Amino acid sequence: MASSLNLIFLAPVLAWIAVTDLLYRRIANRLVLALLLVWGLGTALSVWQGTFPGWQDLVAGATAAGFVLVIGCVLFSLRWVGAGDVKLMAVLCLWFGDQAIVFLMAASLCGGLLALALPLLSALETRFAHGFMQIFFLLRLPDPPQPVALSEHATPGIPYGIAIALGAGIVLYGS
Repeated sequence: MASSLNLIFLAPVLAWIAVTDLLYRRIANRLVLALLLVWGLGTALSVWQGTFPGWQDLVAGATAAGFVLVIGCVLFSLRWVGAGDVKLMAVLCLWFGDQAIVFLMAASLCGGLLALALPLLSALETRFAHGFMQIFFLLRLPDPPQPVALSEHATPGIPYGIAIALGAGIVLYGS
């Protein structure tokens, strides 16, 4: 995928996904669908222009995405992962093509580090949620939904969207 498309579209969407997953423990289906559509349009455009990197890249990404969906559905049925996490990882495998395995390993390592830092993350999450709400108050914007960290019934678990976004960033900017 073209690096300009990564900078213009992929990086900001992943940053927003990380923020909303931290605040609300949700990855919006519309964002995952947008990533899928932009990947499809970008792939079609590169084939039409004759700049397509190769079918091996497409097959590798699609194969990795298929494995992620199958294994992810099993893990989701066991309630070990969220459905949004699975869908996002599968779509990103398409974006990364033959580097999908590197992405999956990087996201897994980032997830492990995030799990180890969970006590620190909890404290940062509460401060970030207060700051997020304060920005809306200062700008006199309508109140957003209340972040999970500020509710009485905080959702346990790890906001894995952060690890997925970090893993994607490692592949995007590390190579």
